[in-house]
Amino acid sequence: FLALGQTDPVIEDSNIRPFTASGSISISANTYTASGIANRRAPASLQSTANLDFSLFGFSSGLNMLYSTDQSEFRQNMNNISFDAQWKWITIQAGDVSPSFSKYGLSGATIRGGYLKFNPGNWNFELSGGRSKKAIPNDSQQQEFREPSFERWAMVGKVGYEGDGNHFYLSSHYELDKSGSLNNAIGITPKENLTLTPDAKLSIFDGKLSLESQVTLSAYTRDLNSTEIPLNGTGIPSFLSSLMQPHQSSRVNYAGQATANFRLDEFGMQVGYERIQPGFISLGTGRIQDDMRKITISPSARFLDNKVSIQSNVSFGRDNLLNSRIQTQRNTGISANVQVQATDMITISSNYNLLLNSFTTNSGALSGSQIPPPDQKQVSHTVMLQPSITFQGDAKTHNISLSASYFTFDLSFDGDSPSVPMGSASDTYSTSATYSLTFSNGLALNSMANVLVNNSNNAESLTLGGNLGGSYTMLERKLTLSLNGGFNQNRNTTTVSNASNIKVETQQFMLNLTGSYRLTDKDLFSLSLRTRGNSVVKGGNSSY
Repeated sequence: FLALGQTDPVIEDSNIRPFTASGSISISANTYTASGIANRRAPASLQSTANLDFSLFGFSSGLNMLYSTDQSEFRQNMNNISFDAQWKWITIQAGDVSPSFSKYGLSGATIRGGYLKFNPGNWNFELSGGRSKKAIPNDSQQQEFREPSFERWAMVGKVGYEGDGNHFYLSSHYELDKSGSLNNAIGITPKENLTLTPDAKLSIFDGKLSLESQVTLSAYTRDLNSTEIPLNGTGIPSFLSSLMQPHQSSRVNYAGQATANFRLDEFGMQVGYERIQPGFISLGTGRIQDDMRKITISPSARFLDNKVSIQSNVSFGRDNLLNSRIQTQRNTGISANVQVQATDMITISSNYNLLLNSFTTNSGALSGSQIPPPDQKQVSHTVMLQPSITFQGDAKTHNISLSASYFTFDLSFDGDSPSVPMGSASDTYSTSATYSLTFSNGLALNSMANVLVNNSNNAESLTLGGNLGGSYTMLERKLTLSLNGGFNQNRNTTTVSNASNIKVETQQFMLNLTGSYRLTDKDLFSLSLRTRGNSVVKGGNSSY
């Protein structure tokens, strides 16, 4: 059932309604049996779910219930209470809100509190605050599911101006752990974080060129119990120390990105730069990969009335920006995609990817007794070609799709010492063909065949597979019946240390039968039967 209640707003130009409600109920019954292997689920199970979402003058809540005969039995939850109202250029939210102010400051974290937004004209003002994390006790039972933590509170603000494709925003985000929220805080330290993010975009030459930049400064204190650092005589204004008092565990770092976009009718170019300093932490983004730098160049072009399009991307990245780690990782990625609309019926797509990773030792970071790890290099190439043909008539449509790909990977190590590990290499070839036939009367047929071959240092594998299926819709498209079957054969040969070969060959089949009937526009009844089997032709694996 959906959309109960009145639709006219209480206040003109707002979204506040007296009462609205929506919900759903589902019941699922399952039976299961297996031979040759142990049962992996109960032989029969019943599960029922029900949910109700309602709103009363902008206040919204909900009720979710679950009943299952498989271990969990009956559960219910009613802890989502919120208020959401809009009137002209004012937005108010209360309850669980997830504002996103900046990429590195506050980005999508859930706050149990409130959110307020004003958009008068081209100006933008946003405020949010509340509890961002509840206290998690420091005991073994809780640690199995969640890391222990203090209760944490957050305040966020943003102000800016936007218009004609340009904008400038300035946002700040502050979070503080409540030190007294845990009785047993052994091994856990209360934290504090303050970020400041300017975000700007400049669009010139009628939007053909745009420049964007976003940089976040983060002052982070790992342990509020550490010794405070006095600011007397430093020249820093006293109001800053009252907002966030520095400690010996405090650090100031930054993360940011800059992007330039150039667009013409048939050509485009994007250049980007991203840098996250080592040790950068923002409590508003959770875990983030620090100590990295990345440069991207992405040209694109279109020809012959957009019948030919080319998109490519080149990226250069590295870590160990301060050369303090033992090894430095550098990665280079090159990708190109070409799509050709040869005719109204024929489309050809091709793709190439190169990934190069290298790990080099930084001898300056080694102590006198440390043995430098060997340098290593990882190189992979991927080539793919995908043509497709579509024949469309008044009563039926044919679609034929082909795909062929080649993937190669090579891992090598530098050094002649016996302790240096051996390298490895592998090649993978795969191809597939798909054919589908669709009739206007509701009948659809499909088939697929695929072959995959893999060769590596000590192993070879071959996979052959195919699928055949169809569906039929009748009774004014209320009833749909579908049947799909598939078969796969796998052959693996492994060479062990004594140069003997171990061969394993298996076959799998699957069959799915599904029927669904749409009772009303909102209600559906479905029944499905699925079977799957595995047989061993050669080798020691079990059949089922």
